[in-house]
Amino acid sequence: MVLTNWDHTMVSVQKLDSGIKTFADNGIIFELGGRHDAWGTTNALGYFGINYIELVNVFDAQKANSFTRSSSSSAYDAVQDFNHQREQLNTVAIRTNDLEGIRQRLKQAGIAVGQILEGDRVDKQNQLIKWKTFFIDDDIEGLPYPFFIDWQQADTDRVVQLEKQGLIQQHPAGKLNVIKAVFEVNEPQKVSQQWANLIESFVIKKDGKFIVPIQDKIFEFVQGDANHLIALHISGAQSELHQKTISLGDAKFVFE
Repeated sequence: MVLTNWDHTMVSVQKLDSGIKTFADNGIIFELGGRHDAWGTTNALGYFGINYIELVNVFDAQKANSFTRSSSSSAYDAVQDFNHQREQLNTVAIRTNDLEGIRQRLKQAGIAVGQILEGDRVDKQNQLIKWKTFFIDDDIEGLPYPFFIDWQQADTDRVVQLEKQGLIQQHPAGKLNVIKAVFEVNEPQKVSQQWANLIESFVIKKDGKFIVPIQDKIFEFVQGDANHLIALHISGAQSELHQKTISLGDAKFVFE
């Protein structure tokens, strides 16, 4: 059976330590992840079950500025954010166990899919983490596409591994779960349908918003001029964090 699920969300930041501290001050655990040597980027990760948030910045400017958007669009956008001192949500990654099948389907639909790349990074335990991915060098009405990733491992096995590594763990702030991504776009009806087509989902219109379900989570498209991912909603927050919003630059994290 083909799996399609929301894997993680990229967030462009200027300083990883500052981002980690902002979340830690609110009872949310982020750990240094590792380096993407090919892109000159480094990250910190906060896990909410198997879904996670990735804070990204640059450690090697020469490497970071040596590749083009056509090869690795989301990584390129993160580098541009760093260069222009922008802190914002970047895009989401869609996890699948049929990377080539999805790539071929999107290619046949006329979407500018890139080649399948083999990615890797060395984590803080000095273990090599590997995956396969492809990016899309385009946007929908100004909104960057998601990218697709295959960890080449069943979700159940990966959860066990991440728990053993201490990456999936209970946050002091509560049993937190990322449940919604909010995209502000000029044409929410049009863009939501195109995103639904990407992940073979559907669109629900509710209170002027357009909702695309993805497993037990949703992508919500609202009217506005940002043409960007603007917020993540996270459930399970205990009293002090409940109904609070944490900001990293323009990135908003809304706790329910």
